Amino acid sequence: MADLDPLVLHYNTRIHAMKSRLLAKTELEEMLERNDLSHLSDVLLESPYRKEMAEALTRFEGAGAIEDAVSRNLVETFEALIDRAQGDFKQLVQAFLTRWDLSAAKSLLRCRHHQLDGASARAALIPGPTLTVAVLQDLAKLDSMEALVHGLAGWNAKLGRRLIGQLEAYRDGQDLLPLEEALDRAYFVDGARALRNAQGEDAGMVRDLLRLEIDRINLRTLFQHLQAASQGDQGGTDGGFAARLLPQGALPLSLLQAMAAAGDVAGAMEQLSGTRYRELVEEMFQLMQTHRFSPVERFFERLMMKHIRRRALGSVFGIGVFMDYAWLKYNEAINLRLIARGVAGHLPAGRVREELYFV
Repeated sequence: MADLDPLVLHYNTRIHAMKSRLLAKTELEEMLERNDLSHLSDVLLESPYRKEMAEALTRFEGAGAIEDAVSRNLVETFEALIDRAQGDFKQLVQAFLTRWDLSAAKSLLRCRHHQLDGASARAALIPGPTLTVAVLQDLAKLDSMEALVHGLAGWNAKLGRRLIGQLEAYRDGQDLLPLEEALDRAYFVDGARALRNAQGEDAGMVRDLLRLEIDRINLRTLFQHLQAASQGDQGGTDGGFAARLLPQGALPLSLLQAMAAAGDVAGAMEQLSGTRYRELVEEMFQLMQTHRFSPVERFFERLMMKHIRRRALGSVFGIGVFMDYAWLKYNEAINLRLIARGVAGHLPAGRVREELYFV
């Protein structure tokens, strides 16, 4: 059982109150079915988003106003979650929330790589706890990848320092992969390594989730390698594949290399069936048919959220309560943005619904 820290108990009590203010799935479904941006704005003006929505309507209109309001509310929520935590628990809260700073940083890199700006960039950028709306906007204005990488290093040296070392690789190949993998190593690998000897169930849970994400990234790398090999691409040699694998995951690197040696997805799946990810085998059949890794990404997200939910329900004193709420809040923000963009783009409700995140 987790230590009965009264500060954590008080923190989690406040989390429960915040969770009660999340929008219900039925409310989101109604917004989608109404297919009316004015209705969506009116609903948000009568919700916990009221302050940000009112301010956003003075600067933007339509989906842009909704995206701005939702993004700023999300940042305020992240900041409150960090500010209210204390001591070692606060460090774990920050470590977990940084996963969304990482996502925001990757989105910035992709926007610069594809030369997106204006409304297109705003639609693609979702803030994190320290990569806030204002910081995102400033970094998005930088006119080159070199300037952006140095800007990210100035914003967060721990995440950004590895990016500078990969600038030459990006210039040579005009490929985002070295930059994205540098961020993965800076957050997931360094984070898991730092928590390796940490004491307590809460630290162990944060490390376990980081290791799970490392496994997700390594499996994506594995299946990209297998797909390239099946198409006769000899550029992805075994040595290059091994160098891309991230250490500190739960799946041994030796197993991943053995799976790569199987030569195809079906052969690799046979070896995966003996691990904690045996349920993933069914998802892999979808990958074989569609050649898309996104169903597998969704599997990992569901796995993580279910693991967090079990911990949250099992201990009112543990970090799972915070994690469960933080992820639900982030998903709510994603869903509102998806609905707003879907309505603005006159997309069928069914198509938008397929993209919504519910666990």
